[in-house]
Amino acid sequence: MYKKIFGIVLIAHLIVLGYLGLRTESPQDPAEGNPGSSSGLVAGSSEQVDEDDVLIPVEAKPTEPPRLVFDASATNDLPAHLQGSDLRTGLLVEYPSGRVLWQKDSDQPVEIASMTKMMTALLAFEDIDARDDIELSTPIKVSNAAYRIGGSQVWLDPRETFSLEELLISIMVKSANDSAYLVGEYLEGGNMSAFIERMNERAQELEMTSTRFRNAHGLPEKTEDNVASCLDLARLSAALLRHEKAIEWASLETYSFRPNAKEPTILSNHNRLLSTTIGVDGMKTGYTKRAGYCIAATCKRNERRLIAITTGFSSGSKRDSFTRDLLDWGYTLP
Repeated sequence: MYKKIFGIVLIAHLIVLGYLGLRTESPQDPAEGNPGSSSGLVAGSSEQVDEDDVLIPVEAKPTEPPRLVFDASATNDLPAHLQGSDLRTGLLVEYPSGRVLWQKDSDQPVEIASMTKMMTALLAFEDIDARDDIELSTPIKVSNAAYRIGGSQVWLDPRETFSLEELLISIMVKSANDSAYLVGEYLEGGNMSAFIERMNERAQELEMTSTRFRNAHGLPEKTEDNVASCLDLARLSAALLRHEKAIEWASLETYSFRPNAKEPTILSNHNRLLSTTIGVDGMKTGYTKRAGYCIAATCKRNERRLIAITTGFSSGSKRDSFTRDLLDWGYTLP
């Protein structure tokens, strides 16, 4: 009797397995995809099947981080001792909430001088993340065009080659115009016009609506310079804050460039707030005659981050004093 029962159960199992096998081999609707196609997607699943039927996770597509959306509902007037007579435009904003603590003509486009280099650096960081052919150790030979760039520089020579990391640090610390030009030129295969176009395209993507770039370094042009508003520069600063190396390098007070040379080039950071203002860790200073002295300062105290943008001062000391007091005041607010 047990043999009969066992036989019946065995037959039932074979029938079920045969049915399932037929279901697996049946053709699919072309609209749902071919199971043998290269996509390898399992319907209703976030996993992929390789040729050996081993489940592997689908790599998530990189997503654009949330924009810095400004909330001006809690704006405050500055106390009497903070009335900067030299100030042209300014903004103090909490990050990432976007709460505006104070502003002066923050939507007005003004010349931004070397704060331009924040966009040059941002595109380099984003390319490192997105491209397989570029990394921090990538060697870059100095071009004749970069060698001819003047102003604040690290005196690049066409006989030299530097890593992308070394060039980016020289940009963040020394505000090297020659390094900024060389990086932009390299990222677009020698086509600087294409890189400037990319700078403007990225600005639009970041909703920097008052921005216009004409070069990668911020040196004045014959008639028109690079311009942006304080709101735009806060958005750009926020984008850079998503890259740890940007903060690490922007906060370096000194850096040894050409460390293996007989006499290394010691670079000093133009951002004096790093050593005089608690929590300041970036991001970029600027000066030209038309722009005046300006700064995009990022600061973090007790896990609270503020971004201060100030432009148009007649001296670096006035810029630094006002921006330092502005940040200190901002941290007294709830």
